[in-house]
Amino acid sequence: MSSQHWRKNQSKDKFFSKSRKLGYRSRSVFKLDEIDRKYKLLKKSKSILDLGSRPGGWSNYVLEKTKLKCIVANDIKPMKSIPSVQFVLGDFTNQSIQKEILKINKSKYDLILSDVSNNKTGNNVTDQFTFYEIARNVLEFSKIGLTSNGVLVIKIFIGLGFDDFKKDMDLTFKDVSIFKPNSSRPESKETYAIGTKIRYTQNI
Repeated sequence: MSSQHWRKNQSKDKFFSKSRKLGYRSRSVFKLDEIDRKYKLLKKSKSILDLGSRPGGWSNYVLEKTKLKCIVANDIKPMKSIPSVQFVLGDFTNQSIQKEILKINKSKYDLILSDVSNNKTGNNVTDQFTFYEIARNVLEFSKIGLTSNGVLVIKIFIGLGFDDFKKDMDLTFKDVSIFKPNSSRPESKETYAIGTKIRYTQNI
């Protein structure tokens, strides 16, 4: 898709226009808003981790809604700083980055948000495989990073690998919901899985 065509589509996107008008860093903030309105996650959480945080829309929204002092964000690319949000730069799949994220909080998180996505190659099979490899890393981390009543919100894509990942979510959490926000583009296979009350946790 050419950059000109992309900009034209964005200008027609009401959520993109609304995000610009309200000063949000990305349109994805409305996805989190819908998820939170439905599942009431933020008010129950005292420590929150935002994975795949760049450009910072979700972290900024979380800070506005909660005023928490413990919000940690991570991305593989640099993110413009947000007051009261501690940013960790690096590849989340590396254990050293995971240890750093855990060290900052000094305890487990009540809520892990993952809007992580991989760079697309154009090969759907390869892209889906790569994505779910990352998603499984997030799911495994939740076993050591979440409190017993903690919640994982993770972006997933319908298609190859979805059914197996859903089974893994069901084995990991007592309650699992699948929710596609209205602000997700209709043509996109993107949706979100919400896992609540982890079945077992591991020591950090």
